[in-house]
Amino acid sequence: MSNEIIKSETIDLSVFNTQESGFSLSDLKQIVHRRWKPALAVGITAFTGIFLLIALKTPEYSSETLILLETPKNIESTSVAPTIATNQLSSIKDFSTEIFVLRSNSMVEKAVAELKSRYPDISIPEIVQNLSIYQAGLNKIPTDVLVVSYTDTDPEKAKIVLEALSSTYVKYSLEKQQLKAANAIEFIDLQLPNAQQELDEAAKKVRNFRQEHQLVNPETSAVEVEEIKLDITKQIEDTKIAIALNQQQTQELESQLGELGQDSETMVASAVLGQDGVYQNLATQLREIETQYNLGRVDFRDNFHIMENLQSKRQELKRLLQERAEQVLGKSVSPKILERIVLSPSYTDSSQPSTDPNAGSNDSPFLIGQAGNGSDIETGSKVSAEGSTLGFFTKKRLQLQEEAASLQSKLASLSQAKAKADNQFLNIPGLQQTFTELTRQVELKSEAYNYLLKRRQELAISEAEEIAPWRILNEPFLPSQPVSPNITQGLLQALIAGGFLGIATAFILQRLDQSIKRVEEIKQITKLPILGVIPKVAEPRIDANIHTTKKSYSYYSSFTEGLRSLAMNLRYLVADNGQIKTLAVTSTTSAEGKSTISHNLGIVLAEFDLRVLIVDADLRKPKLHKLAHIPNEAGLSEAITQEKPWTDYVQPGSVDNLNIITAGATSPNPIALLNSAKMKQLIQEWSAVYDYVIIDTPPVGVIADAKCLATEVDSFLFVSGIQRATRRGIDNALDVLRNGQCHIAGVAANMVDPEFDYYAYSYYDSYYNHPTQNGHDNDSDNEAKSEGAIGNLLQQFRRR
Repeated sequence: MSNEIIKSETIDLSVFNTQESGFSLSDLKQIVHRRWKPALAVGITAFTGIFLLIALKTPEYSSETLILLETPKNIESTSVAPTIATNQLSSIKDFSTEIFVLRSNSMVEKAVAELKSRYPDISIPEIVQNLSIYQAGLNKIPTDVLVVSYTDTDPEKAKIVLEALSSTYVKYSLEKQQLKAANAIEFIDLQLPNAQQELDEAAKKVRNFRQEHQLVNPETSAVEVEEIKLDITKQIEDTKIAIALNQQQTQELESQLGELGQDSETMVASAVLGQDGVYQNLATQLREIETQYNLGRVDFRDNFHIMENLQSKRQELKRLLQERAEQVLGKSVSPKILERIVLSPSYTDSSQPSTDPNAGSNDSPFLIGQAGNGSDIETGSKVSAEGSTLGFFTKKRLQLQEEAASLQSKLASLSQAKAKADNQFLNIPGLQQTFTELTRQVELKSEAYNYLLKRRQELAISEAEEIAPWRILNEPFLPSQPVSPNITQGLLQALIAGGFLGIATAFILQRLDQSIKRVEEIKQITKLPILGVIPKVAEPRIDANIHTTKKSYSYYSSFTEGLRSLAMNLRYLVADNGQIKTLAVTSTTSAEGKSTISHNLGIVLAEFDLRVLIVDADLRKPKLHKLAHIPNEAGLSEAITQEKPWTDYVQPGSVDNLNIITAGATSPNPIALLNSAKMKQLIQEWSAVYDYVIIDTPPVGVIADAKCLATEVDSFLFVSGIQRATRRGIDNALDVLRNGQCHIAGVAANMVDPEFDYYAYSYYDSYYNHPTQNGHDNDSDNEAKSEGAIGNLLQQFRRR
């Protein structure tokens, strides 16, 4: 084994790892084991009281009957709404409301009225208290059957009361059916006018829809609209062909006019102006002025006043002609054509025979082919023929223009009609949907109205019926055996209640007890390493001859191994100033076993060939001399107060290398002695002579004596006794040590129950108690084996 010294903060105590926290069966076993006496007393008392209360109860008899409630057919006969087919399980009704009604005072009162003549003292609360109603089930599936039972001390009375209740319930079902039918008829009478009105409104909407859209049936309308579309399309194609033909004729006419040196626009405009009287009058005046002007040029110059006057009149007439032409023709004629017409007024009457003797003047634009030296007759005939041809062309041009305008108007009308038909065709699906919805509403309203009429007739028939929907399956019987008290059931109930109250008592006492019960609690409170776990034994001591007797070895083995584990952990701990040599042992309160731990720890360390000195510093209640079986005539008190060397007060221990200094005489002021310079000197001298100095101090949670040694010893060992120390006491004791700047090596858990605590070393018992295989005497071996087997069996039974 390595002798390397390590600090307490880094010591590996994985062997003491705790189990998972939380309540378990082992906790229950521990609580009941520790509080078994009061738990047993409470359990027995509760068991006895409850069992006697049940056993001494007056016998009671119960009569029972089965009632079949309304079936789906009965429900349908009194229902206004149409029934929907459902499976068998979903059609089963919850009769909780019915049961509540049947147990009501108003319902029971009717049965009490029938029973008063025979049982005058019977009351409604009595029947309600003893009445039981529940829904029967088959294979965990609820049925339409109610189980009604009544319990009473008189079996005959139980039967008679149940018969009266059954009769009342059947009458109630009949009244309920008739009332449902009457209410349904009243409801239908209120709904019929509304249903009739809704039906009329739906039918009116259908009529208005047909009139608004001029549709009898949207399905046939779609075909009609499609036919109309085809017809309009054909007419549009024909019209387009006619327009194309008109345009071809117009082009041909334009070509012929071009050959004659004319244009159609000028001719058409002239023809229109030729029909205007005002324009023709102005044109006649202009021709006259032109004639006078031409004649005057023979005799006069152009600047002559007569000629100038004629020119002025001519210009004025041309302006008037242009304004009139604009008024008649509007903006549809270009200014160039308009100017040509105004400058040559003869355009407007070229198609008419001229009465003017000068009609053949060279100013006329229609004089085709004139050479200037031909005769007047030849020229006139040419003009007449030319005018007739142009008139024909003009008339033809006007006809083509009118025909083109008519065709374009017709094409526009047909296009509008086609667009309207297309729009109507696109709206047909929406109209069909609307029409379908309207007709569906009419059908629904009609079906609802007809259904109400039909249901009213059926309900009228149901109201007149006298057959109750409920019927009794099993008549009430006369009970022969009491149903209460049930001795077996009462015994079981008393046993359960007694056991529960006993365990509850143990739990309550455990909760009220603030003492530490497990090593895990010590570790959680102190936040210190657990250096040793000392099991609880009858005689907590290490026998010097432990290896000589097999029996003593097995008896004290777990206690000894716990102390050895503690000693080994202490050997490898160091304080702030080096290895621990002086160790003060303290606890929270008395009776936690600190003196026992100090004495036995010294023995174990001495067995390791170490020189050990145990000093009893508990000057108020010394105990170490009793554990070591040595006198206490002189000790630590005398070593501090007298001048004798301390070696005079040293006494040998039970093993080699072990010395003990008892407390000596009690002192009225122990704190002064422990806090003296002489005490400090003694500790230093002891530390120089011995390997370990163990100082047994008073409980730090009770008195402050141990605090005086805070700076003189290397470390403190805190002993905590299971079921002796409390949480508050441990906290207070540790606060005292920490406030005194004490170095605490760790905690030694003492008096641990090996049966209920994880930290207990029950392994050592099972290991060292295992029977040996080698023996010198068969009889002694058999006897030892038998005793060991029986002991192991008893021990296992007690623990399980």
